[in-house]
Amino acid sequence: MGDGLLDYFPAGYTPRAEQRRLLGDLERLLEAPEGVVLVEAPPGLGKSHLAMTLARWSGDAYLLTSQKLLQDQYERLFGAELHLVKGRDNYPCELYPPEQGLTALHGRCRRPRGPRCQCPYARAKAAALAAPIFCTNTAYFATLRQWHGADLRRRRLLVIDEAHTLEAQLAQVFTVAFSTDQMRSWFGAPLPRLADGEAYRPLLGAEVERLQGRLEGLQQRAFDDPAFADLPPSPEELEIRAVLDRIRFFLEAPDTEWVVRYAPEAGSPLELLPLSVAPMARAILFDAAELTVLSSAYLGQRTVFAECFGLEPDQVRVLAAGSPFPLARRPIVYRPVGALSRATLGQLEPALAAEVAGILAAHAGDKGLIHAGSYAAARRLLADLGDRAPRAARRILFVDSSAGKARALDQHRTSREPTVLLSPSMREGVDLPDDFLRFQIITKMPYPDLGDPWTAARQARDPRWYALETAKALVQAYGRGCRHAGDHGTTYILDAQLQRFLARYRPLLPPWFLDAARAALTDAKRTPAALAVVHPPCDHPRLFARHAGLVAGLPCPRCHRWIDRASIPAVD
Repeated sequence: MGDGLLDYFPAGYTPRAEQRRLLGDLERLLEAPEGVVLVEAPPGLGKSHLAMTLARWSGDAYLLTSQKLLQDQYERLFGAELHLVKGRDNYPCELYPPEQGLTALHGRCRRPRGPRCQCPYARAKAAALAAPIFCTNTAYFATLRQWHGADLRRRRLLVIDEAHTLEAQLAQVFTVAFSTDQMRSWFGAPLPRLADGEAYRPLLGAEVERLQGRLEGLQQRAFDDPAFADLPPSPEELEIRAVLDRIRFFLEAPDTEWVVRYAPEAGSPLELLPLSVAPMARAILFDAAELTVLSSAYLGQRTVFAECFGLEPDQVRVLAAGSPFPLARRPIVYRPVGALSRATLGQLEPALAAEVAGILAAHAGDKGLIHAGSYAAARRLLADLGDRAPRAARRILFVDSSAGKARALDQHRTSREPTVLLSPSMREGVDLPDDFLRFQIITKMPYPDLGDPWTAARQARDPRWYALETAKALVQAYGRGCRHAGDHGTTYILDAQLQRFLARYRPLLPPWFLDAARAALTDAKRTPAALAVVHPPCDHPRLFARHAGLVAGLPCPRCHRWIDRASIPAVD
């Protein structure tokens, strides 16, 4: 590792000027090749090439991405220079006829005393373990580290790309989850709705032995009946094995606070999630390598990051790069239709749809992207456009689930028509340069959903976190619009909450976003009609009268307007 970083830039590619500058700064920062380094750089700067440069420089790296889609991108870009592995369910099991469609997740090798095999999954994993660069997705890596840690030796370098979603991904590794059908099958009925995670400890503790006995009974059949041993493990066997590991961790982690996610509707699943991943993050991630580099467009304040992952602030070094793209090529246009929230959507969605229709008409020949607040909001918008502007609606490619994302992107890229993607899940991991995206619309500020118990508990524990997550999501969405120095794309923001968010949380946003946002607000002031927004009344002053000290200065979870202490009446 004695040469400069530029010497390790991926073969076949020429580093751009901004990449050269960033690698030079990073090289000076890595003179002490240990600890944790945060690299913040705008979308489109080519962080995949920078991550690959670091991996080649180390000669001994884990390279993680946030999504399997991005793994495929690494493979397309860098081919045989890295060895890629995904979870078992992505590989066929060769012990069964192809027409059965069984994956390595269901292989006989997964049974106790099962045969040793060299299926595509086993080969891919073995090759990655032996290779200088082991590339996988963060969720798979964290799962492997937690439940099969002996498989992964300590390396020189761990690179985590798109690390802004890291906390949620780690929390999911430890989540104990039961579907309604599983609860009926294993416990005789859905489990009761209890006040908090602690209340589930005695209940689940009493069930562990019974679940273990049920699992052993399923496995014993394979020992007693050779014909049964030739069959793949049943879904129930695999499910019980997975949930038992997580239940035991839940029971053995008494110092960890757990959040209950259990909707009141019949048929809802039960989930127990750790409120904080700080106690687990070091063992599962940062101990995997001598040096950890996390990259994203924006990761937030160093102190907040360190606290979130159980690190000391002086263990974390930060390198933040500005945008090399001229502002004229990545403008924001602010066209507020009102302060959008759960309480105001019914009143404001017609105006929102009208504004979207107008933007689509102005970009009649361009491909674009519409960021919706949720799948339900996207469906309502599409229906409204169908009535209001049928021709524009026919351009829409609605991504109705995360599973359909890759298919929709392929259709968008290959179509000669000016298609427009509509989704709440394309703020990150989407590369649509040049004519694949000339405009995008952020219909609603991307506040995390306070209707989710984990989000609400996390916000109550640290209000900075809620604002920071909003800032990260906003920055990620904006970054879809301009992917390189010769590219250009316009970002429209239609939610009036933007102006208040900027006024309150300007320090949380990177300078290269703020310069575009300031210009947008300045332009909007020249057209006062654009700022004639609607703020429907909200009863948050009465709702939070007893908690003025806690909620003052925070966005109301119902209407998302900022709560001023003066607006909250005194309570005896």
